[in-house]
Amino acid sequence: MNTHYLFPGKVAAFKEETIISTLLGSCVAVAIFDPTTKIGGLNHYLLSDGSPDERANTRYGTHAIPILIEECVRLGANRNKLQAKIYGGANVISVSSLGDGIGKRNIDLADRMLRDLGIQVIERNVAGENARTIKMNTASFEVIHNMSGEAGSSVKQPVDVSGFKPLSVAKGVKVLVVDDSATVRTLFTSIFSKNGLEVVGAAADAYQAREMILNKKPDVITLDIEMPKMSGVMFLEKIMKHHPIPVVMVSSLASTGDAALKSLELGAIEFVHKPSQFDPAVLKDLAGMLIEKVRAAASVNILKKLKEAPPVVEMKSSAVVSSSIRKAAELKVIVLGGNAGCADALEKFVKGLAADTPPVVVSCSTVANFITAFIGKLKVGSKVTPVVAKDGDFLRMGHVYFIPSEHHGKIATGGAGPVLNITKGAPVCSQLPSSNVLFQSAAQSYSKGVYAVLLGGFGSDGVEGLIEVQKKGGATVVQHPEEAQFPYGPQKAIELGVADEVLKSDMLAQHLMQYRNQNLY
Repeated sequence: MNTHYLFPGKVAAFKEETIISTLLGSCVAVAIFDPTTKIGGLNHYLLSDGSPDERANTRYGTHAIPILIEECVRLGANRNKLQAKIYGGANVISVSSLGDGIGKRNIDLADRMLRDLGIQVIERNVAGENARTIKMNTASFEVIHNMSGEAGSSVKQPVDVSGFKPLSVAKGVKVLVVDDSATVRTLFTSIFSKNGLEVVGAAADAYQAREMILNKKPDVITLDIEMPKMSGVMFLEKIMKHHPIPVVMVSSLASTGDAALKSLELGAIEFVHKPSQFDPAVLKDLAGMLIEKVRAAASVNILKKLKEAPPVVEMKSSAVVSSSIRKAAELKVIVLGGNAGCADALEKFVKGLAADTPPVVVSCSTVANFITAFIGKLKVGSKVTPVVAKDGDFLRMGHVYFIPSEHHGKIATGGAGPVLNITKGAPVCSQLPSSNVLFQSAAQSYSKGVYAVLLGGFGSDGVEGLIEVQKKGGATVVQHPEEAQFPYGPQKAIELGVADEVLKSDMLAQHLMQYRNQNLY
């Protein structure tokens, strides 16, 4: 029998017998079934009503219910015979934080719309204080219903409804600082200590660090690229061979691009650019980015472990949810974001693009730190031309523009097409450049002409931008969380119902080309 996991904000209906499962918090799922043709389907909506300027979007019940009905009818169901069941709308605090009372509003909407449409509701299991899993058999209309916790459990327990393993942030992180600068060692130690991390040592070179690794057993190391006696890259290679541990590389030199790229290839988790000046504003930005990156690095190991989750939840489905590629306005610009751990996926995407691809703009804080070296790597085997973005660039077909470090990139409209604005700025969502800044500017300038891709990364940068792109009618795609080293951003987007497509990296370029070709005719 076929199985299908229904992501938040999606709709699915089948003629053949299929088990559709989903996990509901404050969201509501309406099940529709025709007992004569045995055709059935399910939706999963997060909010009752969308804003007037939003396109038909199934994360909203006002669209999700009629679209599900129409899909069942398209498959052969008799509209006059349809029956319905309603589930969800619990009073739980979800990771998505959709707002107080949203569960009740979602339930009320389902009741009202189905009544107005003349569809009989034959079962209703709603409200309560717990998340729930439902599994619907589309051929029999049997719905298996399981609560995610015991009766009376706390409503304060977070709920992840994305269908993937709940994410966890590392706690009690032990850090070893390795840097030949006494000033930097003192600065990093102060930053970590003030933000709840335990600094177990500070070493001036690789030889001191080796002893501390053996004796102190840190969870994460911050490692300077340029050091006496043994370079950080050489030491990293030895660490990964003999004592694998999450490492965040740091450097104040702009000329270390090849070394930084090599570090990631050897297994380093992230790269941090040390400031050349130590004024309060710069240090504040550095502290925010550094803490988040170190915590993310410490989470690499624990992300592989099972977290506390209801045993009834199916974390995998037999197929990735895929909506039909819709007809839209002419594709004007492609925007791509991500940060830690996304370099490999980014390389696959760029090298899979055709020479006549519409302009692509990339906001990735990780590769921005060694952008020239990364572009050099991409040029081998690419049909498109990767370049460092410059302020005022007119975006051209067949080019991929990388926003440089310490800058944000925005897309504006110009007489001859999209124009890129590059400006200095403070981090947004702890990222510089920020995917949110890029995505939101593209949505504002080109609405339905935008195709946005969010690769893996820690934190939520890019998610708000995807929301804006989707609101304006553009296409939104995220990297599959099971593939991403840091699935935080993609998983958050899925949970909020703003991912039109969930794809592994080797399918991203192919889907983009299908989308582009669909809109040419």
